[in-house]
Amino acid sequence: MRPIDLQQRFLADHRRLEKLFTQLMEAFNADAREETQQLWSELERGLETHFTAEERFLFPSFALVDPVETGHLSAEHAALRARVADLGVGVDLKLVRADVAKDFIDGIRAHAAREDALLYRWANTALPEEAAARLAQSLPLGPKERGPTRAEQPRA
Repeated sequence: MRPIDLQQRFLADHRRLEKLFTQLMEAFNADAREETQQLWSELERGLETHFTAEERFLFPSFALVDPVETGHLSAEHAALRARVADLGVGVDLKLVRADVAKDFIDGIRAHAAREDALLYRWANTALPEEAAARLAQSLPLGPKERGPTRAEQPRA
């Protein structure tokens, strides 16, 4: 058995991002502008780390197995990066509404589900051990510790 379970590492990173999505939507819905901007910046960094790890360590090997799907995933990364950058400007200017942010997050979730079903399962069994070890080191180990979410904060 492989000492590094890549599928679980990526799923853990998706859970980390999912927690961030929840906090971000709570901030949008509460019209907490400063918190929204901070969380959006964290989302940008988290997605970039995640995408870069996939592109650097998974896509080159996966392209040898399924170049068409790799092309689709790569194109989705490019589109999501462009969208996060565009929305980031809107967040800074306080122009992005919660429903727009939710639509974007739903798109990221759909992309993640596609990767979960195809890319990570393949990587767990087919990626060479050395690449798997480097990939695992490039991902955060677990959810970032933050204070309680808005919903978890005690009411006054």
